[in-house]
This record gives sequence, structure tokens and C-alpha cells, in this order.
Amino acid sequence: MIQSRYLFVSRAGKVIKIARPKDHKHKSVPQLAGEEVLEVILYYRNKDRKPHKLLMVEFDRFHLDSDGNYKQTEEDRKRAIHNFLSFGMADLHEGIEVEDKPLPIPVAPIIPTTAEKKSLYDYINEKLPSFSDDAPYVVESKIKAAKEKYEEFKSMAKKSNKLSK
Repeated sequence: MIQSRYLFVSRAGKVIKIARPKDHKHKSVPQLAGEEVLEVILYYRNKDRKPHKLLMVEFDRFHLDSDGNYKQTEEDRKRAIHNFLSFGMADLHEGIEVEDKPLPIPVAPIIPTTAEKKSLYDYINEKLPSFSDDAPYVVESKIKAAKEKYEEFKSMAKKSNKLSK
């Protein structure tokens, strides 16, 4: 069975396991109040009811309020799907001809800093040792794929700008 675990990683390197958000609302994390945090979602497979194999990881970054709360807004949701909505068409030329305007600038991917990755790996080694071998590969693969997709979207935007002139 596939499960997920949500973590917040602070700029100071503190990793805190949080409850799964309900209706796009995270539970309060008072110890990280007022900080910008990296949200890490670990997707993994269970074996004998215990975490067994890390499958995928996702990242998001946001700022917690003075009470340690974060509620996803409509603007956050739009940012999250901006690239899909802007670059998800089948053909670049077709999209430009229909709208007769260049594609927008893509939203950059959320990439953890070296310190955040180290904190995440330390947490995994301590709390989820069965993920220790796979974690660096899964995280770096996700980062590489996100960067490649961003570069692809940037090149599409540049081409569309040239084609629309």
C-alpha cells in the first residue's frame, strides 16, 4: 500500500513531521511560527505495516504566519498549476496561432537548498532507515527532472516569443 508523510524543513535545518493537511489547511506548528519552510511530501510503499521503499518526493515552499499556520490560498493553487495550464498544450505553434500572444514565463521549480537536503537526509537516516539507500537517488532525480522540465518550458516560452513577432 502506498502512503505519504509530510515534513516541514526550516531554514535552520529543523525537520518536523506534520499531519496530512485537510482541505488545504495544515495544522499549526508553533515552533516554526513566522518562518519560511520547505514542505516535503514523501510517498512510499509499506511492507508489514512499516515504511519500506521510498517511491517519490515532492517539494513546496511557503511562509507560516505568527501562529505557525499555513492555509493554501487560491493564488498558491494557481502558482502550483501555472506551468501545466500554460505549457500543457499539444503543439506550441497551435497555441500561439489560437491566442496570438507569446507563452508566459514559467514558474521556477521549488528546489531544496543543500542544507535542507542534508537535514532531510539526516532525518531519513534517523527516523526512516529503510529509505536511507534510496533517498538521495529519489530526491536528486526529482530535482533533476524539475530543472529539465523548467528549462524545456523556458525554451518553449522563448520560441513562442519569437514566433509571435
